[in-house]
Amino acid sequence: MPDMPRIVLDGLLVRPQLTGVGRSIIELTRALAAERRGFAFTVLASHPEAFTHLRERPEWRVVNCPGARGGTLRKALYSQWRLPTILARSEASLLHSLQFVAPLRCPCPSVVTVHDLAYLRFPETVEWPRRSYYNCFVPRTLERAAAVVTNSAATAAEVAEYFPSVALRVQVTPFGTPSWILDRLAEDPPSREPRNDGPFVFVGTLEPRKNVVRLLQAYALLLSRYSAEDRLASLPDLLLVGGKGWNDGELRSLSAGLRQSGKLREIGHCEADQLIQVYRSARALLFPSLHEGFGFPILEAMAAGLPVLTANRGAMAEVAGEAALLVDPVDVEAIASGMERIVTAADLRSELVSRGFLRSRQWTWESTATATLQVYEQVLRQSRGGQGGDN
Repeated sequence: MPDMPRIVLDGLLVRPQLTGVGRSIIELTRALAAERRGFAFTVLASHPEAFTHLRERPEWRVVNCPGARGGTLRKALYSQWRLPTILARSEASLLHSLQFVAPLRCPCPSVVTVHDLAYLRFPETVEWPRRSYYNCFVPRTLERAAAVVTNSAATAAEVAEYFPSVALRVQVTPFGTPSWILDRLAEDPPSREPRNDGPFVFVGTLEPRKNVVRLLQAYALLLSRYSAEDRLASLPDLLLVGGKGWNDGELRSLSAGLRQSGKLREIGHCEADQLIQVYRSARALLFPSLHEGFGFPILEAMAAGLPVLTANRGAMAEVAGEAALLVDPVDVEAIASGMERIVTAADLRSELVSRGFLRSRQWTWESTATATLQVYEQVLRQSRGGQGGDN
């Protein structure tokens, strides 16, 4: 047996262009590694270069798993066939699966993070291979898990709704504001006064779940109201920031028409140094997503001093609280009216900036690490108790 219990973290979803899930894995490992925790840790990584922050930590080990690189099927096969062997060889005391799915033949207790259940709540927004993968493995993974953790109370409620048999094993370990933006803002703090110029900005993958089509429809509606040349100049441009997603035919058709007006721009995926400049130069963040497990852009924008418009449901409303303008994400008129309020109501912009700045500091990764460690300790106590009872 190892001197300390060994916690294995499945970080296979981390890839060079970080998604929200990938960023959350990096943030959790940073927070856990900030001090000695009484555990030894192993991170399984398909891209180990993303975990250079762990190199100087003697109790941390990063294992390169190049066989997990590739699409959904390849990751599924790797998780089910290779991970059990890796876990046994590493003498794992506990596996924390950070990608929804754990090996069904897991040789140690497992903790599973559920980031969201969009594949059940909005199945039409998730591509078929990934949806099929989740439908096959997520229910069985959760049934076998010693604990299920979620990044928000909204996601915890969804897990209990769709999987009532595991409801008593669900615990919330809320995420924090991404450290990449807080670190940069500490060096050059943002203004606490709202900008009166710059574009609206959307940040996220351009896919159906992000509701970009309705956002573009709402912006087109607003353009029609500001059609007079003098009024049109007062309306912020719209900047879309994010990598190309799937099933984007309608989005591309709408964006082509709007680009002809000169009011819409797209710049693709941005790394941190470019993204912070986007936030610093923007008028407001528009994030009326249909479904999120947490919603990092909300807190990133708030930290950077932007007013935020987001959805009045689920984790987005939970994360934003009273610090954002909340709208019905399926109501195009409501989204358009919300944008117009941000443009015309200076007092509202100031209030949102002030509240958002404070709100973004309330969500910390230190709290995430503390809550996560409590789950590990509880599961290991239960595991030892079970072993004792069998002897």
